[in-house]
Amino acid sequence: MPVSLGHRQLTAGVSLLLLSGVVNASPQQLEAELRERLGNEASAFTVAQVYEQSEAVIAEDIAITYANGDVFTIERYLVEGDYHRPDNVVIDGMAVSEAGSSLPFFSVASIELPNAVQAVPSIEEMSAPDFVWKAMNARDITLHLQGEAAEEFFSELDSPLLEGRLRIETLTIEEASSSAIGLFDIQGVSADFNDLESGISSVLSLANLRIEQLTGIDTPGEESVEHAELNGVNLSGEGWSVVLDSAWVEGNSYVGDAGFEGAFFDIGGLLPLLPLDQRQEFETFNKILTGGSGQFRAEGRSHSRWDDEGEIDRLISEGYVRLSDAAGIEYSLDLPISLPKSVSIERVMQNPELFESATLHGGEVVVAYTDEGLLPRLTTEIAANENITEAQAISMALGQARQLEPLLGSQITKLMTGMVDIMAGHSQALTVNVALPNPFTFNQFMMNPMVHTERFTFTFELK
Repeated sequence: MPVSLGHRQLTAGVSLLLLSGVVNASPQQLEAELRERLGNEASAFTVAQVYEQSEAVIAEDIAITYANGDVFTIERYLVEGDYHRPDNVVIDGMAVSEAGSSLPFFSVASIELPNAVQAVPSIEEMSAPDFVWKAMNARDITLHLQGEAAEEFFSELDSPLLEGRLRIETLTIEEASSSAIGLFDIQGVSADFNDLESGISSVLSLANLRIEQLTGIDTPGEESVEHAELNGVNLSGEGWSVVLDSAWVEGNSYVGDAGFEGAFFDIGGLLPLLPLDQRQEFETFNKILTGGSGQFRAEGRSHSRWDDEGEIDRLISEGYVRLSDAAGIEYSLDLPISLPKSVSIERVMQNPELFESATLHGGEVVVAYTDEGLLPRLTTEIAANENITEAQAISMALGQARQLEPLLGSQITKLMTGMVDIMAGHSQALTVNVALPNPFTFNQFMMNPMVHTERFTFTFELK
């Protein structure tokens, strides 16, 4: 398949079908528009028959052959209702095959387009900035990646070359444009891939991915989603696997809810698959994080909200991340904030730089670290790498913390020495409570962070 077919004729043809929307149109009109809009760059266009049935116009066994021999086929193309404002367009048995290959590299069993814009829309209309996909339901989508098709696909993604097969049971899209998506729902994903560079093979399954009311996707910083969730992810290979029960996000980067649960990593088997120059680093990472087992579980969540009911607006947030048999971090913050005049919270969310000129009126940040073996294992690895005892490694870390006190200040030094105490195994948890000054601006902190950190009030608790 040539590059022009993969990303000109092919993309154009497939997109036309995905976007297609009888005033008693004749079969000849449907055939003419299919020929003009799908086959105008082809060397051959054939259709077995075009006919009327009830309130529909149907074309069967369409075949578009390009100059290099690649073929685009459709078993049945059906337009129901008013031809110029169809009630429904149904496309059955769509496939794209490379020259000389009997196996299509891309196929879709069925596509349904309720309330389509046109029976066969044009490339120019689809390329318009204000074009909107009203709705699409697709079933049994299969992508076979091999040969030139795989090379072209992954070169466009700037990704390592993979070969394999991807299948999607169902795909639903509603009200999608260049700036927003009303609904994106994908069910029953299965795939198997082989990384031709590393030789690593993997199998992927995904129960479903659902995104509702995603906006601002054409403007960095303005992205927001009403609800998005991912369920039932399983990625595995020989001797390794990654599992995720669910993940979700609501809101934007600053206010909303996000989290994941049921994450399980069994990564020890990756070691022999890595290049030799990466194995030592990975093995050290594995020992520190998992104690050498290669297995750990994880979960996390964050929730933030903007409270504007009092005299001063407040940013309130809390969350946690937990790694089994390694460590956990919990945090909470309550920050009274006054924004610059004429600046709304909506503008700040779209333009985070405005936070730099906001004024904080005190506030509190609490961070609690609980160790389940991570830092003591780090001590062991430092000692082994430096060929010293663990006691010497602790003494060295403590000395480095004290040497940095003139640069970092006494408050940060206390934090570092608390972490060294956990490295030594004398404590298992450290809670830090930070009270912010009133007033205080981010601009002040960014201009001279070390000086302004000393204005913070730190309270430490080791357990």
